[in-house]
Formats: sequence, structure tokens, C-alpha cells
Amino acid sequence: MPVKRRRDRRAREREILEAAERIFGERGYQGTSMDDVAAQVGVSKPLIYQYYGSKDGLFLACLARLRIQLLDTVSDAVMAAPDAEDALYAGFVAWFEFLDDHPQAWSVLIDEGMLGMSPAAGPAAAATDEVRAAFIELIAAMVRMNLPPGRTADEDEIQIVAQSISGATERLAIWRSRIPAPPSPEKVARTLQDLLWQGLQTLRNT
Repeated sequence: MPVKRRRDRRAREREILEAAERIFGERGYQGTSMDDVAAQVGVSKPLIYQYYGSKDGLFLACLARLRIQLLDTVSDAVMAAPDAEDALYAGFVAWFEFLDDHPQAWSVLIDEGMLGMSPAAGPAAAATDEVRAAFIELIAAMVRMNLPPGRTADEDEIQIVAQSISGATERLAIWRSRIPAPPSPEKVARTLQDLLWQGLQTLRNT
């Protein structure tokens, strides 16, 4: 019986986080209440407080869940690619496909409505920055892997490239979320990869 209760709690927590992700993504942090989430899941509000402590804690749990899912998805795609060029393309496709499959995820990750207005502003902003920093480090790792033998890694150059790619993918994600017929993840990934690969090749030869 104890094992069953633990399993039930894990399933219930997953349902709560999935509902909270949808509502936070649709309404933003300020527009979401614990009553909204409880009604969506069909549980009592005290149960959500028991699990997460506060709306701030629930929001941070959503961020943590999205971080793991997003980075695992992109990392798996990159690691499965046969070479550095294909890894860049595969990582971009995985990034945009994840956001298409989780349409509220991006809204949650970039929600700034709570900043300066909630006790969670500091931790939530830090959690969002951790997602971005982990993605940037994944990009930087790909750049390092692509350096030719004997080429000394210039960490300033690598960070400039990684930060630029991260910024480009963020802007593209926002743009795709705001137009009625966004281009496919494959088209966006191929265009971005073609553009950036030329720059990376120049970096390789300097």
C-alpha cells in the first residue's frame, strides 16, 4: 500500500504541473490563481499548497520541469547526430518541435509579469536564467567540438557565438508564436543552421 500511495502522489503532481503549465502559459503569472489550477485538476486548493507551498513554489516547479524536459530533448537530439553540422540542425529542430508540442512552455519560460511584483521574482528569474544558461552551454559545447585539431579554444569567441545563437532561437520562438502560419521547425532549423554554419566555418579557420 505505501508504494501505491507514492505512485498516486507522483501521478497527481504530474497532473497539477501539466495544468499549471497550461494556465500560467495562457494567463501569465499574475493572471493565474491556485483556485484556477485546483479546478482544472479537480483537487482541493489545500492539496496544492501541501505539495508546493505557494503559487510561487508551483511556478518554480513548473520551470524546473520544463527545464529538464527541454534540455533533455535538445541534448538527446544533439548527441544522436552523426557530426557537428548535423548536431546543430538536430538541436534546432528539437528546440522548436518541443515548443510546438508544449505551446504554453515558452510563455512560462519568458513570463516577466511576476518580476518585481512577487516574492518569487528572484528565484523565478534565476530559474529562467538557468534554463537559458544550460542551453547556451550546450551550444558552446557544440562549438568546442567543431574546432579543428590544434585550434586553441578562445572562450570569448565561443561565448559570443553561443550567446548569439541562443538569442536568435529565442527571438525566432517568439516570432513563430505570434504569426498565424509559422514555418515548420525543420525549415526554421535549416535556415538558421545554414546561416550560422558559415560563421562557424569562418571561426574554425581563424
